[in-house]
Amino acid sequence: MKTNRHEEIMKVLAESGTLSVEEAVARFGASVATVRRDFVEMAEANLVRRVRGGIQVLHNEQTMPIAIREVQQREAKLAIAREAVTMLAPGNVVFIDGGTTTLQIGSCLPGIPLRLITNSLRLAAAIESQSTRRAVHELFLTGGFLFPGTGLLVGPSAQASISQYHAQWTMLSVSGINQSGLYNDNEHVVESERLMIAGADRVVVLADHTKIGKHSMCHIAGLDEIDVIVTNRHPDTVDALEAFENAGVEVLVAE
Repeated sequence: MKTNRHEEIMKVLAESGTLSVEEAVARFGASVATVRRDFVEMAEANLVRRVRGGIQVLHNEQTMPIAIREVQQREAKLAIAREAVTMLAPGNVVFIDGGTTTLQIGSCLPGIPLRLITNSLRLAAAIESQSTRRAVHELFLTGGFLFPGTGLLVGPSAQASISQYHAQWTMLSVSGINQSGLYNDNEHVVESERLMIAGADRVVVLADHTKIGKHSMCHIAGLDEIDVIVTNRHPDTVDALEAFENAGVEVLVAE
């Protein structure tokens, strides 16, 4: 089916960045004409960029479907989530925002009593699926408007819900983090993230190396509002991580 083939093409792009016509023909068993037609349709839908002989991924969090973004840097994101949850203690209240890195928290929560508050239906479902841990985790959803295609609850109702609570921890995914602070591509969730930051004792940012030193459309908060950054090791981010530490932010590197 064409839709399924488009999804598979996007998954390949998420891992490799580019895909040629010849590679797609060999991988999917489709004709050259079919593959070229797929590439044209996906480019017209603003999912990919056409290049000579094939297509290239668009580096745009807003246009990339969340199911595809989850594939990108998946092993690093899981390692980061595993490192982040080691900081939690029994009885902690934790804000967790919706993002492809914080989503991984759902599969690696420790088996200790926790109260978890999230605006992400996808994360809630991931936590609920861990049947052996249901008894020790209390899960609170914020309510609000379900923003299409994201699984995120946003808007005034979500913000009012977040404002009711106080937490020991806030754990955030971001689109970028640099010396100016945190950034997100989705303006609809920024205010909720700010309220989570304001309502917690300590703020942890989960960001793989592709987010380090980057910025995007919406500024969330400055570095002075962040306590810990959890990331993965990569040679391109050494200087940036050192600068974060010099600014007073604790940096944890997940192996």
